[in-house]
Formats: sequence, C-alpha cells, structure tokens
Amino acid sequence: MDIEYEDLQPGISPNEQASGTRRLLRIGAGVLLVIAGIVMLVIPGPGLVAIAVGLNMIKPDNAAVRWMRSRVPGIPEEGPVPTSYLVLGGVFLVGGTIFGVLWGQDLANWALDLVGLR
Repeated sequence: MDIEYEDLQPGISPNEQASGTRRLLRIGAGVLLVIAGIVMLVIPGPGLVAIAVGLNMIKPDNAAVRWMRSRVPGIPEEGPVPTSYLVLGGVFLVGGTIFGVLWGQDLANWALDLVGLR
C-alpha cells in the first residue's frame, strides 16, 4: 500500500503536541528545581535532593543523574522518584525559603559572632 502525497496531513497531531507541551513543562520544572537546589545548598533545605530530582526531570538517563541518584539516600537508582519525596522536597523548599527570608540575616550574624569574624 503506497501513501499518496495528498493523504499526508501537515503539522503535528494533537497527541504529539500535548506530549511536546508536557515535555517542555517537565524540563522547565526541572530547571527551576535545579536552581532551587543550588540556592538550597546555601540556605536550609534539601539542595542535593532538589538538584537530583530536577536533573532527573530534565534528562533521566544522564550519567550525572545516575551518579547523584546513587549517592542520595532514599532515591532509587532507577525508575521514577517517589511522589512523597517530591512533595516533601517542595515543603522543605518553601519552609527553607521562608526561614531564610525571615531569619537568614540573624543566623548569619550569629555565625559571624560565633567564629569571631565580626
């Protein structure tokens, strides 16, 4: 059975478009999680977990993702990250950000006084 040129439909199908949109949203969320994880390395929060989850959302078969997932306790080396970890990471992200905004300067001043740099 030969396909005629007239039978071909231009553009992408709605299924392909929805799949591409989901992939773009997933990559965008992964980038935001990686950025938040880098910030959480400085402020209180699960920075390494957020970075691992973010990188996994961007490209799950990446060698860096496999390396990080093997070193973060509780995250399986293969397969999806459990939803409970994602929710808990979000709670820590929001809580750590609020803590850092409200008491970050006081904590920094206390640490500088403790080591005698101020």
